[in-house]
Amino acid sequence: MSFLDRFAAAATPPNPASLQLLFAADLLDLTAEALTAAVRDYHPSLSAATIDLVPAGELPAAATGITPDGPPPLLLGLAAWGEHVVKIVAFDSPMPPNAVESSLRPALLPPEFKEQVRRHRAHALLYYAGRHAEPLEQLVAVSCVAGAMAHLGTIATLNEEARAAVASFALLPDDDGEDMLASLRGLPIPFLFGGFVKMELTDVPGVWLRTFACQRLGLPNLAYHSPGHADGERVFHLFSGILGYLRETGLAFEPGELVRVDEATSIRVREPEPKEWWLDSDGPLWVLEPAEAS
Repeated sequence: MSFLDRFAAAATPPNPASLQLLFAADLLDLTAEALTAAVRDYHPSLSAATIDLVPAGELPAAATGITPDGPPPLLLGLAAWGEHVVKIVAFDSPMPPNAVESSLRPALLPPEFKEQVRRHRAHALLYYAGRHAEPLEQLVAVSCVAGAMAHLGTIATLNEEARAAVASFALLPDDDGEDMLASLRGLPIPFLFGGFVKMELTDVPGVWLRTFACQRLGLPNLAYHSPGHADGERVFHLFSGILGYLRETGLAFEPGELVRVDEATSIRVREPEPKEWWLDSDGPLWVLEPAEAS
């Protein structure tokens, strides 16, 4: 079967798990040989992964499924192992600024690093096209390819759906013995898969903090109103703990429910009010409010 047949056969669902990669320079280092070595070295379970990377100009545009909007891709690829297939669409041009900013602006990254990211020269889009039904495993599979490509010149990894961005090296192991599949599965959900956004509104005092895209994991989005930015780290950990707990237990909140976070902290859960338009969500969203511990 030719690459084109395999690319077309790897059916992409209507709203696939996806990450976007930004390259500091051009794509000279992005070759099939280099990517094969990087992916296979990322984790033992990927040691037999197959990689295809083909110049898009050699393929008929209509057959690739790539839309004519925007610049044409330079490379099309497939990374496959086990039940997983990840489509790769690489462009030798920057990602549109508005798309970058929606993820980069709220990211918890140093300002000077954000400026480096804005000066990126090329980008790649990764889409899940495999057979695994579990949404977290789909995101982990795409993240494996993203992590491997950190060795090939990417500077930042974005999740546009979640409005999240991280430095690409954050998806690399800290040491030779780290189990990256376990690490990716255990990432705090607001770090990359669910996003963490601070929102300042001109007519509303304080700062709203909320998640995006948690519905992809079958979880609610969360929101919290804080008097100022100093609360950011605490609320990030609060969201991470609650989302992790809901995922592990399969439990769901009810309006007005009182939740004990620790011995000193309880929160009450409520639905957004109609006037709180900034809390619109593609799935369920709960507002967390401080409550007296009982």
